[in-house]
Amino acid sequence: MDEKRHRIRKKRRIRNLVSIGYCLLQLLLVLAAFRGCGKLLELLVPKTPPVLADYDMTPDEDSPKEQAGLVVCIDAGHGGKDNGSDYKGRYEKDDNLKIALAVAAYLKEKNVTVVMTRETDVFLKLSERCDAANQAGADYLISLHRNDGEGRGVETWVRSDADEETKSLAERIMKELNEAGVQKDRGVKRGTQKGSDGDYYVNLNSDMPSCIVELGFINNDNDNKLFDDQLKQYAAAIGDAVLAVYGEFGASSAGDASPADDVSPADDVSPADDVSPADDAASKDNAPSADGVAPAEGASTAGTGQTERTQIANIEQLDAAGRDWGLGSHTDERNRPMDALAAQEEYGDMSALFIGENEKTIYLTIDEGYEYGFSESILNTLKEKAVKAVFFVTEPYAKQQPELVKRMIAEGHVVGNHSVTHPSEGLPSQTLAEQKEEIMGNHAYIKENFDYEMHLFRYPTGRFSEQSLALVNNCNYTSVFWSFAYLDYDVNNQPDAAESLKKLKDKLHPGAIYLLHGESETNTKILGDFIDAAREQGYTFGTL
Repeated sequence: MDEKRHRIRKKRRIRNLVSIGYCLLQLLLVLAAFRGCGKLLELLVPKTPPVLADYDMTPDEDSPKEQAGLVVCIDAGHGGKDNGSDYKGRYEKDDNLKIALAVAAYLKEKNVTVVMTRETDVFLKLSERCDAANQAGADYLISLHRNDGEGRGVETWVRSDADEETKSLAERIMKELNEAGVQKDRGVKRGTQKGSDGDYYVNLNSDMPSCIVELGFINNDNDNKLFDDQLKQYAAAIGDAVLAVYGEFGASSAGDASPADDVSPADDVSPADDVSPADDAASKDNAPSADGVAPAEGASTAGTGQTERTQIANIEQLDAAGRDWGLGSHTDERNRPMDALAAQEEYGDMSALFIGENEKTIYLTIDEGYEYGFSESILNTLKEKAVKAVFFVTEPYAKQQPELVKRMIAEGHVVGNHSVTHPSEGLPSQTLAEQKEEIMGNHAYIKENFDYEMHLFRYPTGRFSEQSLALVNNCNYTSVFWSFAYLDYDVNNQPDAAESLKKLKDKLHPGAIYLLHGESETNTKILGDFIDAAREQGYTFGTL
């Protein structure tokens, strides 16, 4: 009997153990199922977006005073089904909302009434964004975005006929963001990627001054790091800019978006929801003027007290290998040479100019190494057509043709530096000391004999190096290349006039820098016709 009871108890224990094991297995399966559902939910349900209360934006002691009565609409671009740009799982819509909420929190600390187009991850039509601002009677609309493409840095966009208040708003935002720290100042731009004939929807359909702010390229790791690390500073910068402009223009003028004639040059990076961004390359050192207003056609800006270039340190350690500047045949949708755009992006920060940034402005640059009897005719044509050009002269040319140089200056043209001796192997073939003498020797001669200070440099033979770019910059010069040139310099084999004129017209593009040679008889014949043809296509002529 005892043995039978023992067997029964043993079976019981085994059954109990099996039951416990089965229950544990079921529990593990349930936990695994919950965990799997959680992961699935993470994929299906968006993360809870930040809310306004998440942002501690305590104002600095020296920030602008509170502005009661000011109403600002903050628009976080994209949202919901519209992710905007996507880089390694990082969505533009999320970054836009983060900075929008941070700006809103900062402004509310300043007693500003803030209208948000969205505070969560929802999709809004462009018309709904404008309606939110217009119906609230906002004084300003700020639409926040991230860029995408082959570029870096921060920029703002305004409508093509922006008034002074709108322009000031965009410029002040850029100024404050620069002080907060950005990779590159890409400037204030007008219109759209396709040109200044159109405008992005939110800028065109808002009843108040508005601008689009592109806070760095989402596919650029350095821009992303700055965005993440400087979020609070960027929000304060935008908020301070709004307060400063409102303080300047006052409540009586806010909301009046009447057109004005002057805004800063256009570029080709798309900030709006419905246009794919592209990159542009333009050196901030070569913006038409400090206030972003392009010089009027026929106006000269040379010899008027240029600002000092930021010095580049340790230029001896830079690449000294010579590179020959030339253009391939590939162009973008606006007929701009791709090589010029790429070079501008690569070297623009070294005060180098390969292509201008003005939407419908082109630049005539004429190299003068020696006189062949045609410069007087060229000057006559330019005077007749009321066009100013840049004449790059060597020291021997200035010594041999002082009256022509005096006339260039007297008639408002820009005189640029083409070196002392025009070395046939290019500037990089020389030592740094010799290169500096090529630049500053000619500079000193022109200054002493014509009381004129040059600030534009054209490389002999077009050969340059990173080291020479830095040296030219440190001599307080801008290195000027070109986005159009043709074989016009051989006086014994001049190209056909009709074919050359067609070539110049076919290559017209925004910001074109034309390289022509003063010893070319063909250029003398076709220059007036080319000026007329360019103007017929809506282009104006500027100086650099």
